[in-house]
Amino acid sequence: MGLFYPGRFLIISSILIPLNLNNLIASQPLNTSPGKLGYNISIRPVYYYVITTERDGVENTERTINLRARVGISYHLTNNLTFLGRIAMRLSSNQEKFRFLLDSYTSGSGSYPAGTSTVDEFLLIWELTPGMKLTAGRFQGRFPLMGLIPKGVDRYYGSNLAISHTDGIWMEWDGSAKWRLHLIASHNSTAGSSHAARSPLRFDESRAARITGFANIQHRNTQGKWAQREFSISVTPQNFYRDGELRNHIVFSTRWMYRPAFSISGEEYLFGGELGFIPVAPRPSDAGFQIDDDRLMFGGSAISWQLSAYINNVFEHHRLGILYGQSDPHWLVSSSFAPNVTMAEIRYRYTISSWIHYEFRFRLRDEIYRPLNANRTRKIFDFYTRFTVSF
Repeated sequence: MGLFYPGRFLIISSILIPLNLNNLIASQPLNTSPGKLGYNISIRPVYYYVITTERDGVENTERTINLRARVGISYHLTNNLTFLGRIAMRLSSNQEKFRFLLDSYTSGSGSYPAGTSTVDEFLLIWELTPGMKLTAGRFQGRFPLMGLIPKGVDRYYGSNLAISHTDGIWMEWDGSAKWRLHLIASHNSTAGSSHAARSPLRFDESRAARITGFANIQHRNTQGKWAQREFSISVTPQNFYRDGELRNHIVFSTRWMYRPAFSISGEEYLFGGELGFIPVAPRPSDAGFQIDDDRLMFGGSAISWQLSAYINNVFEHHRLGILYGQSDPHWLVSSSFAPNVTMAEIRYRYTISSWIHYEFRFRLRDEIYRPLNANRTRKIFDFYTRFTVSF
């Protein structure tokens, strides 16, 4: 616990800062001149209140104070070549110890645990042409459903308190005036993936599983009625067993966000959804859920989906959003959705200034399928309140 006291000081300070806006330090933008060093700092204190009703009916309550802090630098070697580096730290009032890790993989949920610090960005960005960019190193490749509650069924890094990354190469290409193509080749360690990859997905049986290929195509015009239109495919060869054979893990996902043209007093409305599909997935029993396959909607396949709606600027600088989603027991590659979970969430944000905002969230999660050996499904209700300070 003693290791948490510096973090506790940062949490208290960050919560008190907004009480006197006259004392705020002006945001420092990154310096884009070649040969000059820029920086960015982000501090996020979060208070959590969680009530868990276990499968045997026992109810547990937990209250924690948490903090994520990130410090990044940028150095523009030339007009077309930029270096970025960042250190991230995650603290919690219930952590047991604090350590610095420099691993090539994370836990199955896709994040380092509380009490951890690491380098979560270390990369070079090379702008080959005005419409093509190449990134190499350790980076954040995020492809969630957009909005106030960003979540993804496949690739989404660094949500809320999470510390995560991927190691590889990323190409972005504006192939036309309407479409942008993303191609990512990411490295997997024999001990696991830096992206969310829960058991029984494994990377030590085949050399082919050391590389995950990801492709995304997105519509570039986000100012019209369609705020988001995307399609993605992710392939990890030979990284799980089914019927005694090593199988390829292939994920298809699509995201759409619609912006209606109507408005009463300047507010903005958004409605969207995401759907993910895995043609051949591990069995739920292999993933730790004793569920008969005939209870599943798609048998050997797996799906994950979400729907969300938002109202922005009903009052100036205020945003409100709701989200509902589900993930099959054998959907194992999302950091936003745990397997076998249905989730409902409501979130509110007040933007205090360009570099500080406040949020609170209510969320309810329930298991979709009751395991064969359980009396009931597990239910988790949680509430958080947080500030995010960036400069």
